[in-house]
Amino acid sequence: MTFDNKRTFGVEIEFIGQNNQRTTNQEINQYLERQGADFRMHTAYYSDSDATIWRLKTDSSVNGSGFGLEVVSPVLQGDSGYRDLMLVLDAVNNTGASINRTCGLHVHVGVSDWGIKQFRNLYKRYAKFETAIDSVMPSSRRLSNNDYCNSTVMAFGQTLGQAFETINSCRTARAISSQIGTRYTKLNIQSFWKHGTIEFRHHAGTTDKEKISNWLKVCLSMVQAADLNRAIKVNRFDNVSEFKDKISLMLKGLSKLEGSLIESSTKRFFTKRRKALCN
Repeated sequence: MTFDNKRTFGVEIEFIGQNNQRTTNQEINQYLERQGADFRMHTAYYSDSDATIWRLKTDSSVNGSGFGLEVVSPVLQGDSGYRDLMLVLDAVNNTGASINRTCGLHVHVGVSDWGIKQFRNLYKRYAKFETAIDSVMPSSRRLSNNDYCNSTVMAFGQTLGQAFETINSCRTARAISSQIGTRYTKLNIQSFWKHGTIEFRHHAGTTDKEKISNWLKVCLSMVQAADLNRAIKVNRFDNVSEFKDKISLMLKGLSKLEGSLIESSTKRFFTKRRKALCN
């Protein structure tokens, strides 16, 4: 298993800290120093956008018994970026971080070279499998149950055929953005003009290494499939909800990509998640 691929990625990890921003930052850096890491966490204002360093920000959207905080990674890539991410997660968990339904996990994948063809491809795949992904998320991240994570597919149509027709009619990335109308959707295209990325906002908040690792594999694989323009087929009258339990079908398709990140362990992980959350 390797995370070496041409695409860069980044994460935003929202959590509730036992201590304030400054103290939590110190605790994280003490852990990183003990582990011999060659980087440190930096406190930052919410508007700071320095993508070269790890940042710890306050987050007013996170509410609970403690301090709303958010770790924002620098631009990461390959095995070294993945290892740094796993080490930071260990450091955050060492501070006693907790999660509730106000927290989210956002994954950015670098797509600054993309044109409309790739965006259409990704949005059609996400439209087809959004409800399948819902099935491996808690209820707070399904449908449009979260104001910061609204349904993407419903912006395009009530059936998959309608959604595909609308997506295909968009001649530019700006047209897709206008059709959706907000960045607070499960798949956010508006980050393209600010960061050169596509942002996956679907996942519930977590500091669990296994959950984040497997979700990162899905996000990177979806981008890879769009790069390759892998065909996505639906019947004109297919209802979106008909694919709610098709997480295995989605993963099977992604696992066929050359050098795929989707292994049998990833399939088992999401199959187990679906059974636990939907039964």
